[in-house]
Amino acid sequence: MSILLLIQAFLASFIGGVIFSIIGVIPGTDETATMAPLTLVLVLMGLEPVVLYAWFIGIIVAMQTSHTVPTAMAALPGSTMAVPMVRYSSLAKRLGIPHVAMRKMAVGSLLGSFISLPLAVVFAFLLAPIGNKISPYIGLIFTIGAILIAYMSSAKWAAIVSLVPYSFLIQGFQRLALESVGKTLFISIFMGITIGPMISELFNVLVPNMRERQRKQGPTEIWLAPEAKQKYSYYPNPLKQLTKKQRRDVAISSVLGTAMFTFSPVGSTVLLGELVSGRRKELYDKISSTVAVQDACSNATYIGGFIISLLAFGIPISPVALGPAAPLFNAPPRFTIEPIHNLSSFLGVSDYIVFGLIAIIGGSLFAYPLAIRKARSWTEMMFKYISHEALIGTFLGLIFMLAYYEAGIIGIIVAMCIGLFGGILHNLFDIHTGVQFMAYYASGWIVTTILSLAGVAA
Repeated sequence: MSILLLIQAFLASFIGGVIFSIIGVIPGTDETATMAPLTLVLVLMGLEPVVLYAWFIGIIVAMQTSHTVPTAMAALPGSTMAVPMVRYSSLAKRLGIPHVAMRKMAVGSLLGSFISLPLAVVFAFLLAPIGNKISPYIGLIFTIGAILIAYMSSAKWAAIVSLVPYSFLIQGFQRLALESVGKTLFISIFMGITIGPMISELFNVLVPNMRERQRKQGPTEIWLAPEAKQKYSYYPNPLKQLTKKQRRDVAISSVLGTAMFTFSPVGSTVLLGELVSGRRKELYDKISSTVAVQDACSNATYIGGFIISLLAFGIPISPVALGPAAPLFNAPPRFTIEPIHNLSSFLGVSDYIVFGLIAIIGGSLFAYPLAIRKARSWTEMMFKYISHEALIGTFLGLIFMLAYYEAGIIGIIVAMCIGLFGGILHNLFDIHTGVQFMAYYASGWIVTTILSLAGVAA
């Protein structure tokens, strides 16, 4: 563990923290669509494994902290994970305490990160003995996971049924890629799933009826609460921002969020937030406690899902590992899951703790003070000067570049086709991208098994 690597890890987490603090302030951004492409670029550039690990922890902390800014100030979710917090943020605005809600969320996010990191390592140790035993059954495990996540989605049985045609679509494109470019694809298909909702929305513009329904008659008006007059130090002590009862609830929710790493992070956030809300009667206490717990659970589930999948199994078995963190598990030719040769192969136990703590500090060094001290001014600046369409265009361009890098024009075509089909499933049928990511990993086993049962050679 050299000083140079420690410095590189800190710089990676800090720079990533700055980038994703800005992205988190922009309402409506998606974690997978923003985290995965940039992380994949760094993987393919050959960054040191511990630096990649620090980068990813840092951007988790930054985005999960800065997404509190538009959520609290404008009741618009700064990211997908902030959606469960919109209701209580809206109540906070009506009560005139959006600045209080924002600080509670930012503090909950930071404390959830620090609590989850060592707990995730402990849970990984407890689960590690079964890691080698499950390797021969990876395809079956992914299929069971896909069915469970599909059933937990709002689409229920429709999501489960969709696993079959979606798996055949993916494997069909894999066969096409094998015939045309001599290899199966990961980047093009994975990124196609990532941009699916965007591709579907853009496709709507070509349909006259949908285009008219989506047409805006004028600019959207957004009202921001006034700036808080209270002065804070650059990096306020997070423990002083919560009551004793709130600190206890944040700690408990962080533990439970880490343990629930295989569940949907949004679902876990909703569940634990409502459990706390139901135990509070006074409105101010209900709002401030619930948003703190929600953001703590949000970060804990993300960090737990990433670290436990990495350390205990070496394969992505959580929604976080399957989505935003997927390039750290499977990014051929550098990282693979069959055989397991990815980030987990290069990190020791001490690396998870030491570089993880460095990453949390580096990732929060810009995001946490931003959320506490500069929320309103940054929210106003982002609404005025940053185009959401420009952000989407930037990431679409990056994703198509990566697809072209993998398989040329074929890669772009595959990404577009997967994106359109998956986006329609997501936008029209509520079969979210988490189900689709699981279907991607399970598709080989599903197709092979069905063809075997039908008596057809795979």
